[in-house]
Amino acid sequence: MADADLHSLDVLIKHDEVLFGNIRYNSIGLVEQVENINNQINMINNAPAPDVYTRPEANEIFDTKADKTDTYTKTETDTLLDDKADKTDTYTKTETDTLLDDKADKTDT
Repeated sequence: MADADLHSLDVLIKHDEVLFGNIRYNSIGLVEQVENINNQINMINNAPAPDVYTRPEANEIFDTKADKTDTYTKTETDTLLDDKADKTDTYTKTETDTLLDDKADKTDT
């Protein structure tokens, strides 16, 4: 190598030492970072798929769902539920059973 090339290399090494600290440490650190990233990518690519449906399986499930035309909207449901009797205006199952037990049987009349 010519003296100019050696001088340029020396300047470059000094520049890297000032900028990055120890050149050897920095290059080793970069290599380790790249290896770490590559390992993470490999782990992601080779990771087992979680329990998922294939596209045909998902389509089959969706085909069994009710069509929108066969269902109520939220507003329609709310309206129907608003027309329903309040709990305070109705009998419980126990109250109904008691009242029916007190009622005369058809054979008694």
